[in-house]
This record gives sequence, structure tokens and C-alpha cells, in this order.
Amino acid sequence: MVVPNYVPEPIEIPDNVTEQPYLVRVKFIRRMQAYQVISVALVAALASIPQMPSISLLVISAILLAFLIALCLIRISLRSTRNEAKVSAAWIPILLVLIAIEMRSAYRVGFPAWSALFGAGFAYIYTILCGKDFSFVGQFVLSLIASSVSLAALSLAMGHEGVYAAIALGWNALFLTYFVYDGASLLSRRRVGEEVAAVVDLYRDVLNFFGFVPRVVHHWHKHRIWQLR
Repeated sequence: MVVPNYVPEPIEIPDNVTEQPYLVRVKFIRRMQAYQVISVALVAALASIPQMPSISLLVISAILLAFLIALCLIRISLRSTRNEAKVSAAWIPILLVLIAIEMRSAYRVGFPAWSALFGAGFAYIYTILCGKDFSFVGQFVLSLIASSVSLAALSLAMGHEGVYAAIALGWNALFLTYFVYDGASLLSRRRVGEEVAAVVDLYRDVLNFFGFVPRVVHHWHKHRIWQLR
């Protein structure tokens, strides 16, 4: 008797990174996370430019959401083809600019969007120092501890209010959780050489929740999970 999982199996493409030898997987992870950190740094740099347009948070959020949906549709329509990675990667400049405007607008209304830089930075430091012994669990735990301690110390030094500091710590933890979890999930959906497209996935995968819930519900109905008989 085979008991089905409570959640559907993750989506995989042929010849994905998880099917490669260990050292190949580690090299892919190192390159992917290097590009991811560069993208985060570029977002921070763009957001700090005084000439960056100031748009209301509601408007830029709607624009960014529409753009992410378009990127998701591109991935769905070209899934499993070699062209998908190239097409997705081509849109990354516009994506980073929109995210930078979003983060700038969030900061202007008092949200500590900058705190995510700590988690991303320490996560990449772990990637560099761990060598061939990479672990996503180890990356998350050690990066969370280091970034949380650093943020707490900075908040004390800068005299941030308790609520503001708590939000900064929470946002960093949430970003780091997503950063590491999605980075691990991407390995089954990307091939070697598609590291830039994986960076695009890091940003558009925030919408996966809306597609994942219907998949789970369908999976439960199909296998009669949670049904008494």
C-alpha cells in the first residue's frame, strides 16, 4: 500500500540540477547565490539614488505585481524549453528597477526594507566559507543568528524604537527564510547554466503560493486525503 504525501511533489524539469553530481550542484548554488546577492545589492544601490522616481507604495506595488504575473506567465508558457531561461533573464533589469522603487517607497513610509541586506549578506558569507560542505539548513540557521545579532546591535547603536527594530528583525528573518527555502527549491526547476534565470525566480516565486494552494487542494481530492473513507 502506497500512502501519498500530504502535499504534491515539487515541479521538476528534465536534466535539472538535483540530478547532477554533488560538486556540480554546489558550483551551481555558489554561482546562483552570487548572482542573487549582486541583484540585492543592485536593488539597494538603485533605491538609494536620489533621482529614483517617488511613486506611492500602492501604485508601485500594483505595477510590480502585474510585472511578476507577466513573468510567471512567460515561465508557464515556455516551461521546460531552453528559451525560457534566456527570455526570463532578459527581463531582470526592469525587474530590479521596479523592486528598487518598491523598496524606496516602502522605506519612505517607515518600513525597514534595508534590513534584508543583512540576511542576504550573511547567507552569502556562509556560502563562501563553507566550501564544498554546503547545507541550506546550516546556511539558514547561522545566517539568521549572525544577521539578527548584527541588526539588534545596530538598532541599539542607532537608537531605533523597539517596534521599528522588531519589524526590522522580523522582515530580515522572513526574507532569509524565503531566500534559503526558494534557493533550495529552485534546484529541481533549473538546469546548469540557468543561474541568472534562477535569480528571476527568486523574485517571482513569491506568487507561487497562489498556485500552490489550488495544487494542494486538488492533490487532497485526487488521493482522498483527510477523507474518512
